[in-house]
Amino acid sequence: MMNPLLFENMPPFIKREMEKITEQIQPLMKKNSKYVMFAFPLMIVGGFNLLLTFFDGGVGFDQLLVPSIYALITAIGIALYKESKHVNKQIHRIGKEHMIERIETSSIIADDKKNAYINMVKKQSKMSLQIFINFLTEENKQKQNMYL
Repeated sequence: MMNPLLFENMPPFIKREMEKITEQIQPLMKKNSKYVMFAFPLMIVGGFNLLLTFFDGGVGFDQLLVPSIYALITAIGIALYKESKHVNKQIHRIGKEHMIERIETSSIIADDKKNAYINMVKKQSKMSLQIFINFLTEENKQKQNMYL
C-alpha cells in the first residue's frame, strides 16, 4: 500500500509528507501483512481438508476429532482475515487523520480551500492520496509565488 519506493520520483515536499504517513502506519502494515500471510493458507488448508473428510465417506461420532481440528484451523484463518480487514481500516483512518491535520495546520492555503480539501478527504471511503497530493502541490505553488 504505502511502499516508500513508490514515492522515489515524487518532489521532495510530497515525499516528506508520504514518509510521515508511512512512519505512522508502518507497524500496522506489518501486522496486517502477517495476518493475511497466515489467514489464507489456514483457511484453504483447513477448509479443503474439512471438505475432503466429509466427502471421503462421512464422519462417525468416534472420528470427530480430525474434522474438528480442520474446522478450528479454518476458523482461525477466517478470524485472522477479519482482523486484517479491521487493521486495514485503522491504517486508512490514521492516514486520513494525518492528512486532515496537515491540511488544517497549513498557514499558506486559505481557510475556505483548506475546508474544501478536508471535506474531500473525509468523503473518501479510504485514504485518498491523490487529494492530499493535490493539496501539497497547490500549497507548494503558493509558497513559491510568495517568494517571487
